[in-house]
Amino acid sequence: MTEFWRTEIKKAVTNKKNQRVVDMIIPDSATAVAVAEPILFKVYGKDEILGEKPYKVDAVDGYWVLTGTLPKGYFGGTFVIIMAAKDGRVIKLTHYK
Repeated sequence: MTEFWRTEIKKAVTNKKNQRVVDMIIPDSATAVAVAEPILFKVYGKDEILGEKPYKVDAVDGYWVLTGTLPKGYFGGTFVIIMAAKDGRVIKLTHYK
């Protein structure tokens, strides 16, 4: 089966007429959250990330910047993830202390 998929991948990469051109993989804030959460959950833990809701989500120059928030009176850091809107690449992923 692996050899079949190797062949399919090779065809997909070389056959441009069957490829779809997508202007933007992450077009809106809801999609940005849907893409970011599984990554954040895996790296930092689901409970940790959900504890930083509501998220702050900003579109800046073709990138989505998502950060967590802390309740009033709490000190510490939150996650930051920056993703390219065009192709979904993660440009930055960190959690401040």
